[in-house]
Parts: sequence; C-alpha cells; structure tokens
Amino acid sequence: MTIINNDNISLATSAKLSQFIVSGDYKGPFTIIGLKTKILSFSLVIEFILLKIELIKERKDGLKINFDDSISGSCNYELNYTKQDTLFQRFQSKFKIEHTINPENGETINTGITLKKLFIISIPMSILFVALNWIWMLAISMTEVSISTALYLKILKTISVIIFMGGIVGIAITTVGTSKGEYPHAIKGEILMIISAAMWGLYEVLTSKFIGDANRTIVHTYMGLIAFVNLILGIPVIVILNVTNFEPFSVPSISVFGMLLLNAFVGFSVNYLINWGLSVTSPLFVRSGELMVIVATLLFDIIIKHMKLPLLALPGYSLIVIGFILSVYIESRDIKQQQEKEKEKQKNNNGETESLLNY
Repeated sequence: MTIINNDNISLATSAKLSQFIVSGDYKGPFTIIGLKTKILSFSLVIEFILLKIELIKERKDGLKINFDDSISGSCNYELNYTKQDTLFQRFQSKFKIEHTINPENGETINTGITLKKLFIISIPMSILFVALNWIWMLAISMTEVSISTALYLKILKTISVIIFMGGIVGIAITTVGTSKGEYPHAIKGEILMIISAAMWGLYEVLTSKFIGDANRTIVHTYMGLIAFVNLILGIPVIVILNVTNFEPFSVPSISVFGMLLLNAFVGFSVNYLINWGLSVTSPLFVRSGELMVIVATLLFDIIIKHMKLPLLALPGYSLIVIGFILSVYIESRDIKQQQEKEKEKQKNNNGETESLLNY
C-alpha cells in the first residue's frame, strides 16, 4: 500500500512536469523519454551498494562469531576466517533456477530466472517500454493531464472496472467539452493515449509474469537492463528521427536540461515503484492505485494552476475513489485467502510428517 501511495505522488508530479516541458520550449518527446529510461540504470547502482553493505555486514558478523569462539576456546584461540563471495559472485548467486515439488500433484515447479534469460527478456520489454512512453509523451501535449491519465490507467477487474470506467467516462465528457480552446487536438491526443494504455497494460502483465515474486536483485537488474538496451538502440532512433525531421534533435538550454533531469529522476521513482509493485502484487492492484493520480492531478490544477473545479466531473472523480477502495478490498481479501491456504497446506504437511514418524 505504501508503494502505491508513493507511486501516486511521483506519477502525478511526472505527468505535470512532462506536460510542462513538452508543451514549452523543448519539443523532443523521444529525447525526454530516452533520458528518463537511461536514469533507470541507477537501480543497478543501488543494488550493488546494497550487496556491498550485505557483504560487509556478513563479514563483521562472521568475525564477531569467530572471535567469540576463540575466546571460549573452541577455535584454539585463533580467528577462523572463511572465504567470502566477491561482489560480482554475490550478484551472480541471485540468479538461479530452483526446483520444488508440488505436494498436491507431484509436479515439478521451477522458480527463479537466469541472468541470460533476463537479458533476453529485457530487449523486447525495453522497446515496448520506450514506445508506449513516447506515444504517451506525444499525447500529453494535446490533452488535459487528468483526462489523459484516466485514459492511460485502465484496469481489468469485474466490479471495480465498471466503477472506474464510469468515472473515466464522466470525466471525459466534461473535460473534452471544456478544453477545446486550449487543446485543439484533444481527440488525437486521447486516441494516442488509448494506444499507449493498451501497450502499458501489456507491459505490466508481461513484467508481472516474468519477474513476479522475484528477489530484489532481479528487479533492480531488470530495470538496469531496460536502460542499457535503450542506450544501445535509442541512439540510432534519435538519428533517424532527426534526419527525417519527424523530431529534430536540439541541445537543451541549461535551465531546460535541469527540468529534464528533474523529470527524469521523478520518472525513475515512478518506474522503480511500479516494477517493485509488480514483483510483489498483481498488475490490477498497481493499476487501480495509479488511477488515484487522476484525482491528484485535479488537485494540482486547482491549487497550482487555479483551475475552476469542474462540478460536472465530480461524480466521475468520486467513482474513481470508490473503485480504488473496492479494488484495495478485493486485493487484500485475495492475499488473506492465499495466506490462509498456505497455512492450511503447511499444517496438513506437518500432520502427515508426524503421522509417518509415529508410524
């Protein structure tokens, strides 16, 4: 839940910053997205720092244990040093396939992923990630952030999806009608946003499938590999866009570059939290939480831009809040039921073990 709340704040900020930049002096959506994606490489830096801290802590704990043993006489008063993994060895050890047997049907269950397979997966996922964000960046300059976010963040569950979609339709009807002057290409922007939404839904489902229940190292490496693939493939794309004059490349001013960096790091926090959310819960729960960004962007417009409160859109915003609360309840109930099933299974396994021992 904390991940979702922090993601809402970051995503609302990123959406507003992105619209401000791309609608202002710098018309380079692909360059902006490219920079935001490359910043994901910091996830690998974070991982190696955490692994180093882990190794230092293990070394200190090991020395303390050996020192205590030497004092007690169990080690003949000599410190017993054990060989410790190097940083890269510890990193590699996080990527392995584990085989377990399902006690219900006897089938072998394979969990985990190898570094090679993760790299192969990251290539198409990076292309998909950059493409959907580029389309989103093109669309965000053509329509209101609140309605674009509503179209962008759709979900896939029965009751809550109906409530959410009711809210989105209500906002769309009122917002499109009142923003034709400021956004003459609003319809085109919303079509692009729908395309981006479909691609984003595919990205989240595939990410959850590939790295669901993954450890910290795998999640961090996955994000870092997406940044690496973008670095390799993004440069020729920028050249092609510049040569064809579809998106001429220009060096931003110092002030604009500062805004680009700020937006990139905010975007990094968004994607960092989203990928973590997808590794510990369902895509539905992440999506439903992010729909609350629609309400956050409305508050931003009212407080910062002094926009008048669209009274006709209030029912739509209210439905989104109700749908979010319902989705939280559904997800929490599913998690609780899953935990109860696991406890019951463990209890049955322990009972069978005791019976065999008594026999």
